[in-house]
Amino acid sequence: MTLPVFFIIGRPRTGTTLLRSLFDAHPNVQIPWECQFVLNLYPKYGKITYWTKANIAGFYTDLLEQWQFSAWNIDKEKLQNDLYALAGETTYVMICQTVYLNYISFYKKETISLIGDKNHGYTIYTDRLKKLYPDAKFIYILRDYRDNYHSVTKVDFELPVVSLVVYKWKYFYMKALLAADKYPDSFYFIRYEDLATDPQLHFSKICEFLGISYLPEVFDFYKMKEKADEMYPSDILQKHHKSLFNPINTSRLGLWKKSMSQRQIRIADQVAGSYAEKAGYERAYTGYSPLIAIQALPGVMYARFLYFMTLIIDKFPYRLREKLLSKGPLWLAKTFGRIFAKKNPPEGR
Repeated sequence: MTLPVFFIIGRPRTGTTLLRSLFDAHPNVQIPWECQFVLNLYPKYGKITYWTKANIAGFYTDLLEQWQFSAWNIDKEKLQNDLYALAGETTYVMICQTVYLNYISFYKKETISLIGDKNHGYTIYTDRLKKLYPDAKFIYILRDYRDNYHSVTKVDFELPVVSLVVYKWKYFYMKALLAADKYPDSFYFIRYEDLATDPQLHFSKICEFLGISYLPEVFDFYKMKEKADEMYPSDILQKHHKSLFNPINTSRLGLWKKSMSQRQIRIADQVAGSYAEKAGYERAYTGYSPLIAIQALPGVMYARFLYFMTLIIDKFPYRLREKLLSKGPLWLAKTFGRIFAKKNPPEGR
């Protein structure tokens, strides 16, 4: 039997991992560590309806090479045997479900009634996911675009240019709004600020949207920090999720007010435009400045170029597409990040 699936989407550094942790602590939800294998392997395996052992062996080999899959706590021999047991007439969705269900969470699980998948990149592929999972639901989590920029400056996988980060924030939000118009019953929007301020109220609403029981004990998720340290790569936790295994609090709200210069705030507000208010955030500067537009142009054009190239590369043969889309953006961010850091030391207020 195929279980219902939901996807957590949104920009990096907006609270997607926190939301995933809450669901991971739910005994009836299976939500593995981030890995975009469902869409990545679809071009090669998605149309297979009769799976031979050779098909399954190829899928399994390609799965192990997926970025972030090595971080999964999984019994590889059991997964391989479970996949081979599906040989014959079966669907790609059932193959993927078997992968999901083989993930071993360090939280206690009971009867699994829902599968979750958190991946930022899925935001621009909702139509494809809907073809695979017609009843899928999406939770889009937002965060103040200025705090999003502040958080991005603390990691090494995003280029810390204000106009670039904020344009990406706006682009993802635009894509989510368009998808929500197309599938109105399948989308739920939540702001990180609201979740942090009143987590029980807002998480209970999300559970109602997904049709699962609200269990307040999920908020004890942070007590499993030692288990997380044992299971997940230490570099990922220390670099990117250092504050994750703490009780939910509001200490990360509004940090941009102290860290961003007035020029950066003007650029962020102008690039975000009216989408700031649509998302429920108040801009400090609402006017238009040609000078600010010129200053923002390099980052905006670079972001547009990235999304244009994503569309082009998406049509490449599987192997080449896989390498470019999985490693390319990270390599570019790190390369340009090193150049940017040398040429542009942190500016004062």
